[in-house]
Amino acid sequence: MLNNFKNEELVKVQGKLYPLVGGRLRLAHEDNANLSIETNVISYDGEVAIIQATVKTEKGQFNGLGNASVKRDRILSNAILELAETRAIARALRFAGYGIEYTGFEEVENNRLNDNEESATKTQLLNMFSFARRINLSNEELKDIIIKTTGKRYTKDLTKKEAKLILDILAEKKEKNDDFIM
Repeated sequence: MLNNFKNEELVKVQGKLYPLVGGRLRLAHEDNANLSIETNVISYDGEVAIIQATVKTEKGQFNGLGNASVKRDRILSNAILELAETRAIARALRFAGYGIEYTGFEEVENNRLNDNEESATKTQLLNMFSFARRINLSNEELKDIIIKTTGKRYTKDLTKKEAKLILDILAEKKEKNDDFIM
């Protein structure tokens, strides 16, 4: 069934393809004149959300549970109810036969599996600006380094790996300045 997903409905993480819930939804809508999806909150305490989704297709009724937590899903910690609901729907659609052999992207831990894709931490970004100030680099000069190195215009778009690379470049600049001063 993976072949029925459109390219934009697939995400590659560490060499593996994962279908997005939107692809499963499209396939389900195409196959069913009267598709029905209901969700219910099973548990929510502000830190952890558990949602049950019930999908009714022409083949029958299928249930799926989805969970999310502030700790596990820190990137989307302000939307754990929505994330749990999306995961529940993805699982129910999977059980209904839409991409059954493939784990959904929404079900993958944090949706990002390594530093190549995970967003830079707040500490990394603060360190970047602090380090730049210590070596008398203006914000514009720092921005130029970021753009030339990563192609990204905004620090909020940097990954952990890119932020580390920028910090390494700043450390090299500091060493050159220190060598020059001596």
